Amino acid sequence: MEIPVRPSEAFIKNAYDQLLRSGMSLAKIKDSVLADRLLVSHGSLGVVGRSIAWKLFLTSEEPLSPSSLPARSSSLLHILRSSRQNYVNQLREHMRAPDGSYEEGFALPELSTPLTRQPASTETVINLETNNPLSLHTANPWKVWFAAVELRKTILQDVERTFPEIAFFRESETQAQLTNILFLYSVMNPQIGYRQGMHEILAPLYYAVEFDSLSPIGGPDEADVREVCSNTWVAGDAWALFDSVMRELSRWYEWREPSPNAAPRNAISPLTTHVNFNIPDGPLNIKPYTAPIVEACNRIQSTYLRTTDPQLYKHMQAAGIEPQIYGIRWLRLLFTREFNMTDAMKLWDGLFACDPTLELAQWICVAMLIRIRNELMSADYSGQLTVLLRYSSPGSVPTFEDAPHHSRLLLRQALALQMSPSPSTGASAILENRNMLNIPVEVPARAGPQHRRTQNRTAASTPQERLSLPARPGTVPQMGLPEMIARGLMERGESLGINRTLMNAVSELKRNIPDLTASLGRSPNSSTSALPLTDERPPWEPRSRFEMEREISTLRSTNKRLGDSLGWIVDVLLQDEAEATEPERLKKQKQEALESLSYVRDVLLGSVGEIDDSRLVGEEELCRRRRKEARTSQSSLPPIEVVVPPPPPPVSVAGCRLQTQPMRGMMSSTSAIGSGRMSETASPGARLAPWNDSESSFSCGSRTVGTEVLPRVPPRAGRTEDPLGVNT
Repeated sequence: MEIPVRPSEAFIKNAYDQLLRSGMSLAKIKDSVLADRLLVSHGSLGVVGRSIAWKLFLTSEEPLSPSSLPARSSSLLHILRSSRQNYVNQLREHMRAPDGSYEEGFALPELSTPLTRQPASTETVINLETNNPLSLHTANPWKVWFAAVELRKTILQDVERTFPEIAFFRESETQAQLTNILFLYSVMNPQIGYRQGMHEILAPLYYAVEFDSLSPIGGPDEADVREVCSNTWVAGDAWALFDSVMRELSRWYEWREPSPNAAPRNAISPLTTHVNFNIPDGPLNIKPYTAPIVEACNRIQSTYLRTTDPQLYKHMQAAGIEPQIYGIRWLRLLFTREFNMTDAMKLWDGLFACDPTLELAQWICVAMLIRIRNELMSADYSGQLTVLLRYSSPGSVPTFEDAPHHSRLLLRQALALQMSPSPSTGASAILENRNMLNIPVEVPARAGPQHRRTQNRTAASTPQERLSLPARPGTVPQMGLPEMIARGLMERGESLGINRTLMNAVSELKRNIPDLTASLGRSPNSSTSALPLTDERPPWEPRSRFEMEREISTLRSTNKRLGDSLGWIVDVLLQDEAEATEPERLKKQKQEALESLSYVRDVLLGSVGEIDDSRLVGEEELCRRRRKEARTSQSSLPPIEVVVPPPPPPVSVAGCRLQTQPMRGMMSSTSAIGSGRMSETASPGARLAPWNDSESSFSCGSRTVGTEVLPRVPPRAGRTEDPLGVNT
């Protein structure tokens, strides 16, 4: 982080004497500042006497006074005293709350102690029905105060990000003063208000005034210099400079059509009520409103650049570069993003000295385009965007002795282009860039896709290819027919803009693939909000349609749940305890209703992450709703049809029985015992199951189960003879 070094009081007094006591006229002071022969640099960030020169250039009491007269400190002091008193009055009016109090720690520049509360007049009677922070009356002044507090918070967010590499702008006192100045400008100019970027205009002005500030205490012969450079009025003088710059710069911050009652900017008559009879002949061409910043950007590229460098204009038009892409930031911020603060303030020195109306800023943009023409001519659409949005300023080291600074050279070229807009003037600027900044005149050959692929193969490349030198005329690269066709298609697509459109479509498709996959894979019965989608895009990119639908579905579902809860709460609270049959039960329900209402409030304030349905209603109501849902779900299920097979047909039982040989051994006796037991337990007329009816040596000749029901009798085991002749 860079820390500025403050100059001594002797340096500031010498700069003041050179500007206001040397007898130099204002025109000579401007010429000396433009030639960089007057102001002396002190450190890497500051120039002694810069704020004094800016006060002379931007604040003028007599606009028609000749600039050949010597600059007088008395006239400058008169202007500064008037602007400082106006600054104090505006602070008193707009920083005071409707009840007469001020924020804690707020102090006016002329007072050493902070203000607490302005004493109210004894004759003033406050109507509490309208002048009340909780009143909903349309004429309540607290509504304006709360809106002003929110505006100050928004301004402070931008101020905290101003030039983060400089320690001076990280101080809390500096940020508070910048916020006050921007707030006053926004409330005094409601048609413009506060717009992002104004803080980068105010910051260099405030820094320059603070850099040249002196203590107001000193000898009688130093009264003038200490009053002009008083450190008590740093914020007041910075506000006066900012207001003077924004008189011309504000047209590039306009974002809506001015009201019909507003006076035109370039009115022919100085009187707002004067009747203007300059009516054009013929039909009136009523055109739609176009913002002045858009008109200025179109004028820079379509008129000024086309006149001074037609070749560069045609190439940018063929690539499809819109001037608003770079022109809005260049003009609104006065080049503080394209150059560092030191170089930008050097550019402002000449700009304020030559043209306080800032019309020269548009020609500075043209000179900046001509300076980077080689990079623009050898690049496609994406390459040109990169060059324009990341403007590379030349180094501060001069190429030879007494060489002008690159910012002063840019200003001199802009003046030449403004006075003589022609291709020859543009060519002269190109030659100056070659002589002063070592920028070649020849445009490098545009590297095609095949050349870029070959350039990465350093092992097989020749020295000529490694240096990216163009091939000699008359030589044809050795390529086959497919390579020639592919190269022709690529170049043709690049010239027509097809490649750029295709790449944009592919990028958009890649960005929406997670949402498309989630939406296609979602089941029909599932809700949109139940399926989380992964969002891997940066926060500054717009949301897709699927995300918006998901968020809307979630919001509707939440609103329905909260609405049902509020309906139950209202129904419970409206019941009268005197007419209730069960007072204790109603009292408990009302207590639960109040608890649910408190929970709904927390949900609406955003302090609850996941909504708990059990806290939206009471315990009894929750059980009732769950029983209702269970009945609804059961009634919604389709009936289950149970198919009962028909009974088997009756089987006839025959009385006959097959006679078989009884089994030998232990198996026969066991079967006989089992069969005898079953026969004893069964009734005489009962029919036995087939597995209980087996043949044994104890069975009688009759069978209870027919043979057609019994399974087929297995065949008897055959006899085999072993080698010894024994039967098994």
